[in-house]
Amino acid sequence: MGKSEHRPPFLIRDPALAQLAAQSPAFAAQHAEQAPAVRKVREMYQREIVSLSGVNSLLEKLRARGAKRERVLMCLAALVILERRTTWNRDTKKKKGNLAKLGRRLRRIADEVEGVSGDDAMRPDLYALSLGSRATPPPPHDPRKTIERMRETAADLEAKAAAFGQLRKQAIPQTKRAAVEALLRHVGKPHPRSSPAFPLKLRMVLAELLDAVCKKYGIEESFTADSLWQIFKRHVLPYYLAPASDKTPPRRRHARKDASES
Repeated sequence: MGKSEHRPPFLIRDPALAQLAAQSPAFAAQHAEQAPAVRKVREMYQREIVSLSGVNSLLEKLRARGAKRERVLMCLAALVILERRTTWNRDTKKKKGNLAKLGRRLRRIADEVEGVSGDDAMRPDLYALSLGSRATPPPPHDPRKTIERMRETAADLEAKAAAFGQLRKQAIPQTKRAAVEALLRHVGKPHPRSSPAFPLKLRMVLAELLDAVCKKYGIEESFTADSLWQIFKRHVLPYYLAPASDKTPPRRRHARKDASES
């Protein structure tokens, strides 16, 4: 799939993209160029998913609740891409290792330069005198600031490596969960004016649908009505209750009560 594997299968939230464009126009442009290839793969998976036995029946049950068929399929295809086609999980591990290795190497070089600069035996003019000869001394140079900057750069590289480690622990699980969360946000509140709800029958339909997709593509993930409720309660319901500043409509505090577990 080439470069397009690095791009998430659906758009990152707009504020993140705007910040990316402001800080690195080239990176943002590369991100945008990959969209057509990702969309092509997503559409391929959507066609495959809808052809699975029993999937059309489950999609009809969701449609009866108000969920849009195309949007549900898009989320399911995104789940497959996130689990099977992306390389960022491996890439972040590689970047972490490379940065840490480079930082350690630069720190060792700084130690070596410091040792050499403080060793009179490494001065050719003094060494020539020890041999009863003479050599033109090199121009005076104080390497202490250079050594200090090398160690600062090593520390920066090591900090970046640590940040990639935190990214693997925190952001990547969130990204891998994003497709399921997007699906639950849609079916749990299919209309702008409806209250969020996630009853047991709906969770059972979704669990069956997700398990069919995971089985088809060999994804080592299992969904139950209870596990979907936990995702909804922890990660989806707060989305509905977020303030208007987060680009979500303000919700009454009793919306949590509306999202009945029963």
